Amino acid sequence: MQAVVAGEQLAPTRMPSSHIRPMSSLRRMLSLLDAFSPATPVLTAEEIMAKLGYSRGTAYRYVRELCSVGLLTSIGGAYALGPRIIELDYFIRESDPVLHASRTTLQALRERFECDVLLTSFYEDRVVVTHHEQSTDHVEVSYGRGRVMPLFYGAGSKVILATLPNPRQKRIFNVHQPDIADAGMGNDWPEFRSTLSAIRRAGYAISMSELDPGNVGVSAPISHAESNTYGSIVLVLSSKHYEILDKSLLTKAVVAGAQQIIENIAHDSKALPPDSTS
Repeated sequence: MQAVVAGEQLAPTRMPSSHIRPMSSLRRMLSLLDAFSPATPVLTAEEIMAKLGYSRGTAYRYVRELCSVGLLTSIGGAYALGPRIIELDYFIRESDPVLHASRTTLQALRERFECDVLLTSFYEDRVVVTHHEQSTDHVEVSYGRGRVMPLFYGAGSKVILATLPNPRQKRIFNVHQPDIADAGMGNDWPEFRSTLSAIRRAGYAISMSELDPGNVGVSAPISHAESNTYGSIVLVLSSKHYEILDKSLLTKAVVAGAQQIIENIAHDSKALPPDSTS
């Protein structure tokens, strides 16, 4: 297999352009949570209206509903994310089936290569880091648990894109064409498809200094169509550490690790009791 290696230059870590589509009332209400970020952890109702373009009545109705279930909390006339989110985060850490199927493999890779290991999950054109195994190598990793990775930068995102069904790849290209060109992944659909096909054939991707200067990411995809699971595992190493390792051994190990996680997910899903509603 040929390695798929991204360029050495530091790429901007910006988010791809938004995908605008009709939303249900529930979706519109939950999208209000997207207004909050580390830069804007507390917002007034007026600021929420300005960010999302909601009318006053709609914004206050949504805020009231989200506060009632603990997803938002009121702080002196403004609002912040609520305690229910912390409760759900604990639940995910304890019982998320993909994390359960992955934890042992992630820890083994961390110990074997003395590197940080990330587990990511893909949804709605977002690649989210769902787990971070930290090593003693002390590499600087900007995208830890809970962070959304750029969609077209970094090995972890690229292997996911390469695994997606062709129609979904085409839709992503149609929506994000300028971002794809800026990332050097193709100026048109044939180029983008060719880039993803090369990654898919290799079975892994390697990126250098795309998300953090001096870091190398080595990633393989996690794909389980039956459970609609798409994600990746990413080994994050300093460039100095990467240079002294056996590259063939490293890529074979990350591909084998991803395959083991896929097998664990399939095994765990078969062990679930049948749906009582069916």
